[in-house]
Amino acid sequence: MCNDGHDFPCTNQASGASALADIDAFLEAWVPKITASEAFKRDGLLEITFDEAGNSETEACCGETPGPSSPFPGVTGPGGGRTGAVLLSPFIKPGTVSSVEYNHYSSLATWESLFGLPRLADAASVPGIFGPDVFTATR
Repeated sequence: MCNDGHDFPCTNQASGASALADIDAFLEAWVPKITASEAFKRDGLLEITFDEAGNSETEACCGETPGPSSPFPGVTGPGGGRTGAVLLSPFIKPGTVSSVEYNHYSSLATWESLFGLPRLADAASVPGIFGPDVFTATR
């Protein structure tokens, strides 16, 4: 919970000046290690998801429904608000930006489809998975 910006100040390791500083320090340490690995260079993908919008943002997107343990995950609405993600991969051209809206389960559904696995839970009902709008590089 310390390196994802959720808790600040961190209680089990040293914190920087802010939650954002903690996130930056974590990413500065780990992203270069991951992207330098042979596995990543061959066919890897690193997804960094910004998963919490402000408390006032409670809308859902793209057919997302509240999970079984959270009738209103947005406290006053059905969703967790608008969030974003950064995906790094040899299969994605640098600078790619997708304007397609995906919900929280689209990522899981994408990975399940890529690995030929059945879609689990709410990933089974997403309207779309990541496609050529995301995977823009040819190999």
